[in-house]
Amino acid sequence: MAFFDRLLKLMTINRPRTPSHHRKTVVPENSTLTAGHTPAKPVQPITDQSADDPKPQNSPVEQPTEKPVETQPESAVMLVLYLDEQNHSLTKPQWLIGRLGEKIHFTPRHIDNYLLFHIIGFTTLFASPYRIMTLQYTKKLGHPVIMYAIDYDTREMVASPVIQTGAVNQPFAFSRTVVDGFHLIKASRPLTGHFTEKAQTIVVMLRRDSWTAVQRINIFVQLLDSTQILDQPDGQAYSYEFPKNSVWRAFVRVNTQNGETWFNLGGPQWINGKDVTQTDKPAHQQIGQQRAVAFKPIKQSAVIDFVSNHSLHTYDQPNGQAVKLIADGTQVQLTGECTDDNQLKWYRMADGNVILAQYVKLN
Repeated sequence: MAFFDRLLKLMTINRPRTPSHHRKTVVPENSTLTAGHTPAKPVQPITDQSADDPKPQNSPVEQPTEKPVETQPESAVMLVLYLDEQNHSLTKPQWLIGRLGEKIHFTPRHIDNYLLFHIIGFTTLFASPYRIMTLQYTKKLGHPVIMYAIDYDTREMVASPVIQTGAVNQPFAFSRTVVDGFHLIKASRPLTGHFTEKAQTIVVMLRRDSWTAVQRINIFVQLLDSTQILDQPDGQAYSYEFPKNSVWRAFVRVNTQNGETWFNLGGPQWINGKDVTQTDKPAHQQIGQQRAVAFKPIKQSAVIDFVSNHSLHTYDQPNGQAVKLIADGTQVQLTGECTDDNQLKWYRMADGNVILAQYVKLN
């Protein structure tokens, strides 16, 4: 039996084992393994080392990692100055605070009636610990003030308009004597003031120094003789006269320093009152049968010679109905001429209308 037991034991030890034949061998506590089994190493229990134990542990202790200290950029200050063209301060300075390298965020202050035109020390970043930026402003220009000089009696402009310009709120002043030989009667507003953001107009009404009295009238005057027509009292004479005994409506009477009296017959037409008498309004006469007017045929080019920049009427026949206006300087073609009962000469034009010969200059 001993022989078979040993043989069986040898066969068991040498036979290969598959996973399905693995067996877990449980060793009873305090038991002694038989020969042929390798004893397992005993497990060492983990024990806390007492503070009284002078022997240090051999296992290393992991130390905590320290974070790097972050450094802040240096602080920076910029002073913003607001100056005019003469380097005078316009408002309180502005302080901007930040850190080096940061962008500058600010809006320049608005200053009434001034415009920004120049920057000294411009930057968009805080580039140094301390910096000055200067904003220079100029005064905003106001709208112009225009003064027109008008003849109070004739309503004609007697001088070119005078224009003044300046900065907003800057004062302006016009001289009272703006035209030689005239004096001020009244003005539409004061001649002094301040420039604003709106255009301003002043109209001054002037009267000639030589006119001592001016009266607006509505009378009829009869000419006692052929009378020269002038563009103004003591002015330039036209190339025509009004006939003797003709009656005209007068609108203005002027007395001058030399004792003369002048009558205005409408527009720039004046006559001296020495050969004039006042009369009643002519009675409306019944127009009788008029004899046919015979024109002498002519063929002549001509030009209208009236008042510069003015027009006059043409008529359907001598002393007839007005047809249309024709401007001074107009070139016309004459086809006939005649003289009426009042010894006034007329020309017939190519369009069939007639005009007084005194307003026509032959080429």
